[in-house]
Amino acid sequence: MAERQAWDLAFDPATGFRRAQPPDGASNLLPSSQWPNFFSRVVARLQWDARAIDLAPDAAAWPELPDDRRERLTALLAGFRVAEDAVAEHIRPFGEAANNSLVAWVLYLQRRDEQRHAVMFDRIAAEVLALPGDTADERLDAAREHTPAGVLELFEERLPAMAGELAAGRSRVDAGIGLYHMILEGIVLLAGQRALVADLEDGALPGVLEGVERVERDERWHIGFGLRCLIDAKPSPELIDEVLATAEDASGAWGDAVPAEIRDGVVPMCRRRLAIAKLLDPSAAPL
Repeated sequence: MAERQAWDLAFDPATGFRRAQPPDGASNLLPSSQWPNFFSRVVARLQWDARAIDLAPDAAAWPELPDDRRERLTALLAGFRVAEDAVAEHIRPFGEAANNSLVAWVLYLQRRDEQRHAVMFDRIAAEVLALPGDTADERLDAAREHTPAGVLELFEERLPAMAGELAAGRSRVDAGIGLYHMILEGIVLLAGQRALVADLEDGALPGVLEGVERVERDERWHIGFGLRCLIDAKPSPELIDEVLATAEDASGAWGDAVPAEIRDGVVPMCRRRLAIAKLLDPSAAPL
């Protein structure tokens, strides 16, 4: 992919200010709709520093947790270490595939979020879980050993394959958004976040809980942004059917690390989003 990204054509990445618009009719890169600006403003309000969260109390408390709880939390936190690294890398082709500079700019902002999330979960892996490795790459390899197979398949096989298809122009961006925002973020990561928050609400790992809650707030706008992209893309009914079919399988990606009541709740939530966006006939399937 060219070093110059699509958002450079509309914004200066160094300042965030939009460049002068081209004369009327000279380019279709800048859309008439201004809705991506809404998400840019949301991002500005949600900035936080992954390196500023204190994990020292968590590191001290971790060895004292019961073995079964540490095993469950390790599967979730190692899975997020793998997943956030993957999404931070493989979101790159989505901006080019969008063929819309404002949308590409917001995807660039989302990638910055994903990079911050990757830093957060790498810190947790190193400082709390004490996974082996002196570098982020070594800890990533160690995290894979604890990550459920379903999560590995989605984030390290399905997502890179989709990114490759988008980069090569063999898939439309709506297919990528369906996988990335509706399935990976709207099903898998959402289920994992809810499981972590429910497990940690007793305050056992306060720094981890704070980091997960901040990540969850970021992911909310990511999912909303993806849904708005799908509305504009007008995906085929076949694509929506594929998203829902994949959602059913993806809800179980964490295995026993996510309680059944959380797994059972995320797919109906996906259906409701699509129905509210008028991408799914509410009478076609139960909500």
